[in-house]
Amino acid sequence: MESEKKVLVIASAGGHLTQALCATSRCENLILISNKKNVSDAKIKKFYKIMDTQHNPIIHFLNIFFALFILVKERPSVIFSTGGPIVLPFALLSRLVRIKFVFLDTLSRVTELSNTGKLIKKYNLYDAFYSQWENMAKKNEVGYIGKCFDILGENHYAFVRKAKQPPPLILVTVGTCQYNFDRLFNLIAKHPLYSDNRVEWIIQASHNKIATLPANGKILELVSRDEMEQLVKRSSLVISHCGIGSINLMLSYQKEVIFVPRVARLNEFSDDHQLQIANEISSKYFDVIAPDSDLPNITFDDLMKKQLLEEPVDITNHKMAEMLKSSFYK
Repeated sequence: MESEKKVLVIASAGGHLTQALCATSRCENLILISNKKNVSDAKIKKFYKIMDTQHNPIIHFLNIFFALFILVKERPSVIFSTGGPIVLPFALLSRLVRIKFVFLDTLSRVTELSNTGKLIKKYNLYDAFYSQWENMAKKNEVGYIGKCFDILGENHYAFVRKAKQPPPLILVTVGTCQYNFDRLFNLIAKHPLYSDNRVEWIIQASHNKIATLPANGKILELVSRDEMEQLVKRSSLVISHCGIGSINLMLSYQKEVIFVPRVARLNEFSDDHQLQIANEISSKYFDVIAPDSDLPNITFDDLMKKQLLEEPVDITNHKMAEMLKSSFYK
């Protein structure tokens, strides 16, 4: 039975993991490997935490033994990943122990493959390789079965809004990225609503240090996916980096968002993939701020007019998830 076959899912926390769960939404027996445990899903039967690494060869070496332990213990039918360097030991071992490996490159890579994807393709460490952008798939001679969720706002949703209850909430989130993002925090500190005690601010700052606190609000380092969803649900406005996980959640609640993409020249990330994905976003709810621009002028009255969704809309691409599931067992 396909439902009894184990799918080993490896994805870094954040956008990679969000995409992985969308892509495997048709699978039942998931074993998750990630660097942080911040999701809950009934389909995830087991979770293993792996040491986080970017360019540390020692940790990569140690993770090979961890990966071997997992593969011997769990004996999955297929290994699936949406990326992050934590997957590389599993991709390598999949060739040695003859377990099918399927790789789906992240949505955030619009003009070139991710660094992890480039390595997996260069050394042929896969049985199936997909890009989520059709032009990219043709350019790199890999497969294309669609996008894991409706990032372009192409679907039409029926939903019910409810009246906003004061006080309004502004949510700020920077995800789990290890790079500092002082520019965003300086932008919000300059905004008039930051010193307005009628507005509640909740700032998910990760490791960043906030020099100026809001008149009314609190700072959180990291929240779970479920906690973040509740914050998004009741927020009047979201200010966010342009990460895929954030885009997914904001689309689910058709949330009005000010996206501030991280840029490499300001040492906010190692590359400009957030700028690239920002150029592809198509939604009447999203406003993207250029690197040298200020936040738009938003007043307290503007916030009071906002209405919220009762429930999220389903933006998962179920057709793509079904096709991906079929590829697992070919």
